[in-house]
Order: sequence, then C-alpha cells, then structure tokens
Amino acid sequence: MVVVNGVEKFGVDDVLERSWDLPSEVIEPLRAHVEVTPDGWVVDVWHMTAQLAAIVQPWVDEPIDVESGFWFVSSAQVAA
Repeated sequence: MVVVNGVEKFGVDDVLERSWDLPSEVIEPLRAHVEVTPDGWVVDVWHMTAQLAAIVQPWVDEPIDVESGFWFVSSAQVAA
C-alpha cells in the first residue's frame, strides 16, 4: 500500500463522485493550511477553502466550488 494526497468531490448524497491525486510538490504550499506529517501526508480530512482551492486547482480539471461544501483535501492508502 502507498499513501497519496488528493482532492475529493462528493455529491449531495455524500457519495464520492470523483477524486484527483496531488503531486508531491503541492505539499509545501499546503502546510500553511492543513496538518501534514513529516513524510508529506495530509493528516485528517480538510474542507476545501479558498486558500486550499487556489493551491490545488491546477491539478483538478474542473472548477472547485468552495461554497458547496462537497470538496475536501486528504490522504488515502491505495494499492501499489
């Protein structure tokens, strides 16, 4: 298993609609806004804010709607 940082978009029924993996270079800018481990993994799940959206938007291929409350930044374990 490996851990990846990503953006998640949920629907009105709380079902995951889509997710995007974030590259490692995005971690340093995120540190000022979310808790990140020394190894570079986001701790917990963070609601998307305007500041977070500005950092991650280049890696998300649709506009992030911060006001919707359906967008999050987090880490997840995935199969290698």
